[in-house]
Amino acid sequence: MNAQTRPRGSLVEPRRVGLWVERTADERLAAMASSVGATKSALMQWLIEQAEVDPAGRPVGWDSDHPRAEELPIDSP
Repeated sequence: MNAQTRPRGSLVEPRRVGLWVERTADERLAAMASSVGATKSALMQWLIEQAEVDPAGRPVGWDSDHPRAEELPIDSP
């Protein structure tokens, strides 16, 4: 399936974003984009727009999946 590209000039203030991701993440993004007939860019923008955030603006679940290694548990000696 060919990805449906965005119409030329349809992006508002477009910016090129250089990101490095692991191969498996890129493969998953490509598969997801292909399954809906979109480009990886269009899917990434949609995912960002749909991401639920907490009152501090952090993605919901980020703190539980990314504990701060430098902090010790409260009950540590």
